[in-house]
Amino acid sequence: MKVTTEKLPKSLIALQIEIDRDQFERSLDQAARRLSQKFPIQGFRPGKAPRFIIERTFGREALIEEATEELINTGYRKAIKQENIEVVGPPNLDKIHSIEPFVFTVHVPVPPTVTLPDYRSIHVPLEVEPITDEMVEAALEQIREKHLTLQELDEPRPAQQGDQLQVRLKTEIEGEEEEATEEQSEEAADDSEAKAETAADTEQTDDEEEEEEDDEIENEGSEETLPLEPNRLVPELYEGLIGTSVGEKKTIVAVLPEDHHEESLRGKKITFHVEILDIKRRIVPAWEELPALESFNGTFEEFRAHVRENLANQERKRAEQEQLNAYIEQLVEQTTFDIPDVMIRDVAHSMLHEQEQQFARYGISLDQVLQYRGVTHDQAVDELIPEAEKQVKVTLALSEVIKQEGITVGEDEIEAEIQTILESYDEKQRPQVERTLRGQLRSSVANVVLDKKLRARLSAIASGNSTDTSDSSPAAPDAEGATDVTNSDEPVSRSSNEA
Repeated sequence: MKVTTEKLPKSLIALQIEIDRDQFERSLDQAARRLSQKFPIQGFRPGKAPRFIIERTFGREALIEEATEELINTGYRKAIKQENIEVVGPPNLDKIHSIEPFVFTVHVPVPPTVTLPDYRSIHVPLEVEPITDEMVEAALEQIREKHLTLQELDEPRPAQQGDQLQVRLKTEIEGEEEEATEEQSEEAADDSEAKAETAADTEQTDDEEEEEEDDEIENEGSEETLPLEPNRLVPELYEGLIGTSVGEKKTIVAVLPEDHHEESLRGKKITFHVEILDIKRRIVPAWEELPALESFNGTFEEFRAHVRENLANQERKRAEQEQLNAYIEQLVEQTTFDIPDVMIRDVAHSMLHEQEQQFARYGISLDQVLQYRGVTHDQAVDELIPEAEKQVKVTLALSEVIKQEGITVGEDEIEAEIQTILESYDEKQRPQVERTLRGQLRSSVANVVLDKKLRARLSAIASGNSTDTSDSSPAAPDAEGATDVTNSDEPVSRSSNEA
C-alpha cells in the first residue's frame, strides 16, 4: 500500500492512500457477499451467489459503492500503523481521487506542537501590599461582628449609636434618573390634565398626598439592615437616623466623599428615602473577649499580632497568585501553538457537561437550560470554544515547562502530602480517608504535589531567582482513568467535499 503524508496547519496530517489491487479485489468480494445477503438472488441461498452474478445483477459501480467504506477504513488503519502515526481524534475523509486504482486522502488530527519562548527571561515582580493598622482594625471589627447578639428593646425609644435598624430603603443617585421619552411626556401631560379636572371636583388633602408619598416608598423600597455606627454609614445618613423612631419616614440627602470606594459614585448626591421598621440593640463583645471567643490562647495584643500575621499571609498569597497569573498570561502569549480543533472542541464539550452536573444539583437538566436559552447542544459547545482554547493553551504551555524543567514527583512527596491532608481530619475519619487517598485518589494527590512544585518553580522564574532545571525524583504516576486519545480503529467520517 502506497502512503504519502503532508503536514497541515492545526496539527493535521493529510494521508493520501492508494489501496493495493489485491486488497481492492478482496474488498469487492466481501461487498458482493453483503449485497447477496441484503438482496437474495433467485437460485442462490442468501450470501452464496458468486461475485460475477452479483456484479452482473447490480453493476460494478454498486459493488464499489458497497466496498468504499471498508476500503477507506481498512486502508486508513493500515496507513497509520505503517507510518507510525499517533492519532488524537477521529479522521476525516477529504477526497476520493480515483476508483481504480482506489486513491483517497484523509485528514488526521495528531498531537499538538508547542514551542515555548525563552520563558526564563519572563519576569513579573511580586507586589505585596503592606498591612496597615487600618486594615488590622477593620479585620478585628469583622471578627467582633461575628460574635454580636441582637436584643429587643425593653421599651420603645429613638435610635441611638450602637443600634441595628431594620429599614425600608429607596435610594436615588444623581444623574441616574431615567429621562422620560416624548411619549412618556405626553402621557404625563394627559395625566396632569386629568388630575386637574379631578381636583376641580374633589380637593385632595395634604394628608392624602403624604399617604401617597409613603405608599410610594413602601412599594419601591427594599428592606435593609443598617448598623448605626458612624464608621459604617455615610455621615449624613448616620446623623439623619440618630433619634428616629419605629414607623418614622425620613428623606436624607448626602454627598458621597471623593475617596468613596465606588469610583463612579464619588462626589455624587444621593437621596435616601427611609422608613424605620424595627430597632434592636447590638451587643458586641469587648475587645479583650475576642481571643477566647476565637479559641486563641493569648492576650488581646497577641491576638492582634496574630490577625496582622494572617492578613500578611493572605496578602502574600494574593500577590503570588497575581504574579503567577501574569506570568502564565505572558507565557501563553509568547508561545507558538499548533493545536487540532478536535482537542479544543473536546474540552469545550467537557466544560458544558461540567455545567450540566452543576445544574443537576438544583434539579435542572441540561436540555431544559438549552431550551430556555434557545440554543442547540452544538451551539452551546461552540460558545465555549474561546474559553476552551485558552484552557488548552495554558495546559499545554505548562506541561511543556514541566517537561523542560524536569519537574517530577517522588513517592516520598506523595506520602508527605497524604499525611498533611490527613491532619485536617478527625481521628475517626482518618482511616477511611487514608484508604481513599492511597487508592483511587493517589494520582490526584500526585497532581496536587506537582502543582505545588510547578507554582514554586514559576514563582522563582518570574522573580528571576531560579537556576535549577533538573529534578532527579522518580516520575509521578499517570492519572488513573486518563483517557487515551490515540485510537487507530476510529472510523473515518466522510465529509461533504468527498468525490
